[in-house]
Amino acid sequence: MAGTYVPLPQLEGRSSKARARMGATTYTLRQLEVGAINARLRTRRGQETHRHFLANLIRLWPVAVGMAMACFAPQLRDLVAPIQPWGMWIVFPFAALASRFPIQTDAQWAHYLPLVMLYAQFPIEGLLARIFLRNRVTPTGVVRQMFVVHILGLAQLWMASGALWQLATR
Repeated sequence: MAGTYVPLPQLEGRSSKARARMGATTYTLRQLEVGAINARLRTRRGQETHRHFLANLIRLWPVAVGMAMACFAPQLRDLVAPIQPWGMWIVFPFAALASRFPIQTDAQWAHYLPLVMLYAQFPIEGLLARIFLRNRVTPTGVVRQMFVVHILGLAQLWMASGALWQLATR
């Protein structure tokens, strides 16, 4: 529409020069109004984008809690050390699984894998909680899902320890 002349009611009955002058002024005013509207829309769109970013960041709270818990993983390991092996199996099933099975890598990596899993377990669980509860993230729902994950890890450790085989052969 740039450069198109649209007759306005206030221009009727005026000379063609006056109409052209006023039409150019009107066109300039319209362009300024359109620019102002676009600026407001950009500002509003930026605010919406910022709101969506914050909302998505807030939805990642299970991962943040997992990262905070990872900072205290060694202290928690020392706390459950007196009730070996069940204490480690219940609280750190992934680290216990990593230390239990020989992995076909060099000895140094197999030595550090349980330590890596000790620190990585809680952030991974937080990420799993976020994935499990994508639509409705509630604290009780997160606790239930993590309980299920720990029970599954415990079941795998129980089966791998041979206790299930001993019960089946009796």
